[in-house]
Amino acid sequence: MSGGRIAVTVIGGYLGAGKTTLLNHLLATSDERVAILVNDFGELNIDLALLEEAEGNAVTLANGCICCSLVDGLANALADIAELEPRPDRLVIEASGVADPAGVAAFSHRKGFRLDLVVVLVDGSQFAANAADSYVGETVRGQLPAADLLVVNKTDLADPTEIDDLLDELAPGVPRVHTVNAVLDPAVLIDLKPRAGDPVEAGHIHDHGVPFETWSFEGGVIEEKTIRAMAEALPAAIVRAKGVIATPDGSRVFQRVGTRWSLTEEGTPGTASSPREGSPDVPSRTQLVAIGLPGAISEEWLGDQLGSDQ
Repeated sequence: MSGGRIAVTVIGGYLGAGKTTLLNHLLATSDERVAILVNDFGELNIDLALLEEAEGNAVTLANGCICCSLVDGLANALADIAELEPRPDRLVIEASGVADPAGVAAFSHRKGFRLDLVVVLVDGSQFAANAADSYVGETVRGQLPAADLLVVNKTDLADPTEIDDLLDELAPGVPRVHTVNAVLDPAVLIDLKPRAGDPVEAGHIHDHGVPFETWSFEGGVIEEKTIRAMAEALPAAIVRAKGVIATPDGSRVFQRVGTRWSLTEEGTPGTASSPREGSPDVPSRTQLVAIGLPGAISEEWLGDQLGSDQ
């Protein structure tokens, strides 16, 4: 993706929630080239199987990823990441356990970067007590509003129903998943890629510990207003969606992260006006894929929303 903006994933959550565990899992399972920024190397215990070498304030990992320290400040670290060759596909920033992820995410709008996802981990075994604590409660509760996705971790050590009831009150409408040992399919945290070729049946992802279901749609030219209506109708249980949409005014990229979605022109902003339908340059096929909790939608639902003409 040389020359494109680097996607940024921010991982937040209070101390002990499982951020380091999630980072290690992401490194071990992702096929993207990832750069990682952490607040201090003492807070990131990289699995020995992933470690290759360390030099200065950077660690090169065996899978081609790189880990850097934030000790010199986030702005300087982002400038260094932007100069990396080869260029990373994604930057993952681990926010401090007491930091507001929203403040970290704000830096992701710098030139050369784009905010993709804010994940906040919740310690299922300690969250209720921490949220009610007179000293740390405000910090713990204050991390939730920035989240596109809440990962309720350590659900083997607590009653998930009680945590869900509390999160319904503190973070209504924010998608959430339950995990043990922060094992989460990387497709939830990285860019989805619309499938090429014929539409496929909805599939289940079970091999990374948390069951998800995927749905895809392939069709022809669709009006932007139809895409926008579909986006507003998507339930919160759809945690990610992405597509390349053929419209009468040219190709558009649709992205849904948590409850946040966008529809943008494909290609370089500021180019000449998009071709009209009937021009040989107008794309003729729409492809979209979504991932979410089982039963959230169906491929028939997508067809009804977008038009089932193939």
